Formats: sequence, C-alpha cells, structure tokens
Amino acid sequence: MIPSARTLKNADGWLHLQQSYVIPDSLSQECDLNLVQHLRDRIRQRCSVELPVCSKNVSDADALPISIIHKQNEGNKYSESYQLSIQNDGITLSGDNTGLLYGIEALVQLLEQKDEQWAWPCLEINDSPAFKWRGLMLDCSRHFLTKEFLLQTIDRMPRLRMNRLHLHLNDDHGWRMEIKAFPELTNRGACVEQGDQQQGFYSQDDLRDIVHYAQQRHIMVIPEIEIPGHAYAAMHSYPDLCCNGKPQRNQGHQKDIYCAGKDATFTFLEKVLTEVVDIFPAPCIHIGGDEAPKDRWRECPDCQQRIQDEGLADEEALQAYMIRRTATFLSQHGKRIIGWEEVLDGGPETDTVVQWWRTRTHGDAALRAALQRGHQVIASPNSYCYLSFPVSPDQHFTVERTSTLEKVYSLDICPSDLSEQERQGILGIECCVWTEHLTEDQIDSMLFPRVLALAEIMWRNPQQRDADVFFKKALALQNYWESAGISYGPWTAEN
Repeated sequence: MIPSARTLKNADGWLHLQQSYVIPDSLSQECDLNLVQHLRDRIRQRCSVELPVCSKNVSDADALPISIIHKQNEGNKYSESYQLSIQNDGITLSGDNTGLLYGIEALVQLLEQKDEQWAWPCLEINDSPAFKWRGLMLDCSRHFLTKEFLLQTIDRMPRLRMNRLHLHLNDDHGWRMEIKAFPELTNRGACVEQGDQQQGFYSQDDLRDIVHYAQQRHIMVIPEIEIPGHAYAAMHSYPDLCCNGKPQRNQGHQKDIYCAGKDATFTFLEKVLTEVVDIFPAPCIHIGGDEAPKDRWRECPDCQQRIQDEGLADEEALQAYMIRRTATFLSQHGKRIIGWEEVLDGGPETDTVVQWWRTRTHGDAALRAALQRGHQVIASPNSYCYLSFPVSPDQHFTVERTSTLEKVYSLDICPSDLSEQERQGILGIECCVWTEHLTEDQIDSMLFPRVLALAEIMWRNPQQRDADVFFKKALALQNYWESAGISYGPWTAEN
C-alpha cells in the first residue's frame, strides 16, 4: 500500500534512524509483543539495521523515540485504522491491534536514505480502510503452491493492508488438503497431473501452521472446497462420487461433477467439510458453485429421482438444492457460505456471500442482483481483479483478457445509481491468481506492480485517490519491493 498524498499532513524536517537505538520492550505494554518484534524485523529487512529489543531500563537517549498507543476496538470506530505522527523529536503511533500493524508497515515504508543515513520525513497520517474485505485468492490446485510460498505471501500482505487469503484447495487438477477420513484424496487426487509443480498437498498440520501464521498478521484464511463442479480430483480418488462411477477428463469444463442423487455424496462432503471447519476458524467457507455442466445429471437416474422426490424444476434447481443442503450443514457449525456468482441462479438464502466475477461477459449484473436481494458481495470483476490475466495478449489470452496497471486502477465497484443500503452490502474486493498457466515462481511478477493498484482501491475511498500520485509512487517503489525479493512484471503493453 502506498500512503497517499491526501492522507499526509507534511511538516518540515527529518527524524534520523540511529543505529545505536534499542527498542524498549515496555512498548509491549501498549501493544502485542509480536508487534514489537515485527517492528524490529521490518526495520532490519528494510535498512539492514539491527535494533535490539531490550528488557532492561533504557535511557531516553538510547531508546527508539516512539510512543505506541493502543486503542480498544469499540465497534468499528477504530477498526484497522491508525494515526501516525513523525516529528523531529519522535514518533507517535496509535490504533487498534491491526491498525498498529499497518502503522508499523507505513513507518517502515516511509524510511528513505537522507544524507547517507536512513530517516523518516516529518509528517502526519490518519488512515483507515474503505472496505472490510481486502483479499487475495491463490489457486493451489492447477499448480501446487508450497507452504513456504504461502507463508512468504502472508508475510507481505500487511504491507498491502490486505486481510483475507482465499485458498482454492481443490479442482479438476488436484486435491490439496489432507482429509483423514478419505486418504485417497491426497494419495491419488494430489497427483492427477504429471506436470512440473502439479503434484503435492498440505497436511493438516501444514494448514494449521499457515492459519496461525496468518492470524499473527491479522489475516483470515478462507478455504474453498468446490461444489458441485471443478471436482475431478475427488472423483479420480473416489469414482463413485460421480454419476456413472467412471469419471473421464474432457476439454473445457469438466462434465463429471459430484452426483447430487446419491446420499453417499452428501455423506462424503459433510465429512470433508467437518475436517475443513476444524482447521479453519474463519466464519465463512467458500463452496465454489461455478461452471458446473449438468450433462451427467440429465442422464443420471439417481439425480433425476432426486429432482422428482424434492419437487425440483430442473438440474439448475438441483444444484441450488445441493448448495442449500451444504449451507445448512455448515450453518450448524457456525459457518456461512461464500459462492461464486452463479449461486444466485438458485435463489440462495440471503446470508450467502456472493463473489462477483464475470464482468467481462456479464458486466455488473450479478453485483446488482446480489445487492438487490440483500446479499453481501465480494467484488472480483475478472477484467480488473484477475491478475493471472497478462498485460499483453499471449498464446493463452486474447486482448479482451488483459489488464494493464492503468486499467486495474480504473476499477469502480460502486455504480453511482446504487442506493446507500446496496453500497453497504459490498464487503470489499479480492484479487485472484489462477494457475492454469502459472507456476509458483511466476506469480510475484504477475501480481506486482498491478496488485498495488488494487490494494489502493481496497484501502482508499475514490475521493482519497489520485491517479498521478499513485502511478508515480507505484513505479518509484520498485526498489522497495525488489529489496523484499519481488521483481516487478510488466505493467503496460509497451514495457
């Protein structure tokens, strides 16, 4: 995230970072000790300056001149906001726990070299988020993403003020989460493809580590288990989950999907989701619900019998039945469901969160329909938020499926004719990285610098944004991000 000029009140002068400073651990009385350690680690990473955290009495002359004020989160009054004042004689940082984390990130980002010494410009920032949901989705199924890569990504997310990590854990290409009740999901389902980086899975201990690491950085991890389509890896592991017991791969969207007519399918899904719920404390579970051809259901006597027994109109209504049944099961475990926008076709309960994505082909129809029906919406319009789309056309993507930095920054998810109540239904924004054509080592250069544009839009209201300031700072920050091991990819069709 880039501190915007409109959030800064400039003052004269600089505050220099002395290498002799120590960080008094008395700061932890005002904020979590992890934040004190985080301050030390981030200064070291940024400047190669090691400031020890000292538990002994520290003189004013030796101590890093920073005062931290923890504000209790009373409702939403201070939620994730922070106030940062840098003066010639010291720093004052205030906010709730998350706000303090973001304030530390801003403090480190503002460091620059002045007269061959690291220093902060004197200024004041009063910062708060525009949206509650500021997310990143990573597709771990098409190409497996290692635990180390996920932890590294989580470590960077607070610098972008992002607070949701959505993991796409299964698809036709691979099942990535250990399920103790069904070991073949990882014995076979994690090895569907034979390509480089297309095999692997996370143990439940791995996932607990990932969730814990994210919690320390105030990030919620959202698991996605796709229902009823995008599930070939599960059927490859347990063939009876599909209608005819003989799943086959095909071009395009997979025609073999979970059989909605068999009670055993729901038993399987409920056992899987019970283990998912046990690992992920997030209040929402993503259940997919997109791109599920109904060819097999039309031919399946079990599915046709289910349609008759439940008095359903057709196969589309059968998918709605399946999703409602899954939602009911998860609600008994205190969880809401998130579904891609196609779940609207079945008229889900209003507590279903809808993820809008098909802007390239459907515009904002799903956004409007979801808000009008009283759903909360996560905005991921693919023309802007799918950062697996390249900047320029290539062998996989036509020009209509490209997005430059300028295009991404032009995203507006709040049409002017929405009512205030409808606007309140937009939870936030999530950018997505699908890995059909990407391996782990290519993801950072697809994200950067375009993810900076989405981070800015997630955090700042339109009246706080300035395109000229953003583009200047986004490109100027290349050295900052490269020092963190990230190489910028292209951002215009010309570079």
